[in-house]
Formats: sequence, structure tokens, C-alpha cells
Amino acid sequence: MTTQVRGRVWKFGDNISGDNGIIEFGMVRDYTKPYDEKALAETCFKRIRLEFRSQVKEGDIVVAGRNFAHHNHPQVGVAIKACGIRAIVVESTDTSFVRKSLNVGLPVLIAPGITRLIADGEQLEVDFATGAVRNATSGTSLASKPYSARMIAIWQSGGLVEYLRQTVDAARVAAQ
Repeated sequence: MTTQVRGRVWKFGDNISGDNGIIEFGMVRDYTKPYDEKALAETCFKRIRLEFRSQVKEGDIVVAGRNFAHHNHPQVGVAIKACGIRAIVVESTDTSFVRKSLNVGLPVLIAPGITRLIADGEQLEVDFATGAVRNATSGTSLASKPYSARMIAIWQSGGLVEYLRQTVDAARVAAQ
């Protein structure tokens, strides 16, 4: 499976709140029920870019500045992924957002300098195994810290639960 993604960029600025910017905090209520992905997707980036929900396409990439998705719950990554976003590349974010998103199969790469590299609507290529980030429109690029082999395996499995299921299943088969 490839570790590279390419897609059209949706560019956002600095200090985008996860719970009151990306999604509506009021949607974060009952942890005993499964996430309503459709409802979460409907609120995704609604406060920031009204056209996002009507124009986002499967395979698009979110690029953002510093402190992206601060104050976030697990539903933030679920909402972004449910919109069809393939990956997120940011100047900075907290590691809990990276983990929460990866847990649902949505890779987030921290790439300082990304907002100077690309404009809204341009094509971005990202290789999570090498950390290479390239503006496919202009040809400019930058390097960032790559994903570990385990992070790639979790992402390619579709998230942490599926990765663990596959790991346990493989161990059972090997033990027989």
C-alpha cells in the first residue's frame, strides 16, 4: 500500500478550535453512543468556511497554520474524515489531535512552513513514510518528520481498532 497522498488543498489559518470552529461543541455529548458521522460532517468547518460542505470532495487535503484543532474531542477527526478529507498537514498542533485522528484512520502531518508552500485550491503531495511534502502545482517542497512504521500501519488499517484487530488475528494464526 502506498504511503503517499495527493489532493486539492483547503487552507485554513492559525488557532482553529476543534470544538468551536471545526465542529460544534454541542455535538459532543453522549460518549455511550456511536458517533453520528453524517451529523458531524454537516457541521465541519461550518463556522469558518460556509462553502466547505458543498464543495469539499473525496480525497481533498486540509492545510492549516499553527495551533490547529486546539481544544478538541475525538469527534473532530471523525467529522473531518467523514467529509472525505484524505489527510491534514499543519504548521503545528498538539500530539493528542494527531493520535485521535490517526485512531480513526486520518493522518495528520506536522510540517512547519506548509502555509508558505501552498495556496488554497492547489494540489499537494505528501509522503508519510519520508515526510516529503510537495506543492504539485508549483513544484516547491519541504521536509518534515515522517511517520513511524507503526503509525503508517495504523493509518493504512483504517484506524487503531482495526489495526489491533488485525494484529490479534495474526497472532492467533501464528500461535496455531
